[in-house]
Amino acid sequence: MKTRKHIWIWMSTITIFSILFYLFFWMVTTPYDLFPVDPERAQLMQRAIINILSRKTIQVLAMVISAVLISSTALVFQTMTQNRILTPSLIGFDAMFITVQTSIVFLFTASSILYINTYVNFFAATALMLCVSLLMYRMILRNNRNNIVFLLLVGMVLSTLSRSLASFLQTIMDPEEFQSLTIRTEVSISNMNTSIIWIAVPMMLIVLILIVKDLKTYDVMSLGESNAVGLGVSYAKKMNLALIYIALAMSVATALIGPLSFLGLIAVNAAREMLKTYRHLPLLILSSLIGIIFLVLGQAIIIETGYLTTVTVLISMVGGAYMIYLILKENRT
Repeated sequence: MKTRKHIWIWMSTITIFSILFYLFFWMVTTPYDLFPVDPERAQLMQRAIINILSRKTIQVLAMVISAVLISSTALVFQTMTQNRILTPSLIGFDAMFITVQTSIVFLFTASSILYINTYVNFFAATALMLCVSLLMYRMILRNNRNNIVFLLLVGMVLSTLSRSLASFLQTIMDPEEFQSLTIRTEVSISNMNTSIIWIAVPMMLIVLILIVKDLKTYDVMSLGESNAVGLGVSYAKKMNLALIYIALAMSVATALIGPLSFLGLIAVNAAREMLKTYRHLPLLILSSLIGIIFLVLGQAIIIETGYLTTVTVLISMVGGAYMIYLILKENRT
């Protein structure tokens, strides 16, 4: 009965979100005289939505798959760490991406093939981030020991060092190269690396399929290591595989659309609040939907406001406030 209730709640929530999204799109694409709003403002929003949903199909596809992958990896990572506040960004994927791009520009200049050639840049950044992640896993999670807390600590230190190094290099580099680097590392539908979408999307879909295949195992692992082992789950093996999936997914997603630190935190925790279930399948579907809506509509708001800021800043503002709320809520309980 409880499972059936969760399914009904899940289906109802998805339906409500879909209806709201459709109504929003219909409102901004219908004649302006039907609504008591500023015509100029409505026209800007209409152009923003149409620009995203009609003329930018490839970019929207990349944003949708990236949102799904970021949400799913955040969900799995929270299961591995047994903490709903933590996300893969704490290991330093975002910081590593920025540092890699900064180092390439600083050492080889912005005219280097490592930076100009999008394919070379994509594979170089993805391979380096993946190698660093796997090296961390092998050094810290050796001998089948679940040192996930130590992994998080090392990841946070690595993230801080990477950001500090990137900030230092950006301070002393050429201003024109710094501007080019800023455009590359900021998330925007206009500067997305669209030329490598047909390479990145299949990789992301493969990782997503591997994650979905183990969702029932993650349901058991959410009970804790001792309980999962008692129920026949090879906990250490599944955890290492999950961390590899997360490393590959975050590396590809970050190299494709840039760093989005708090998107997974917002999407997954909002889904947990709505569904109140431990089952990963409904949580993954709803969190993915929330991530898609948040990312696409967030980009529409950025366009509507005349690019006064970026999606990264918008998500960071909302995500940071939401994280503080979650910490205070956990502290009260």
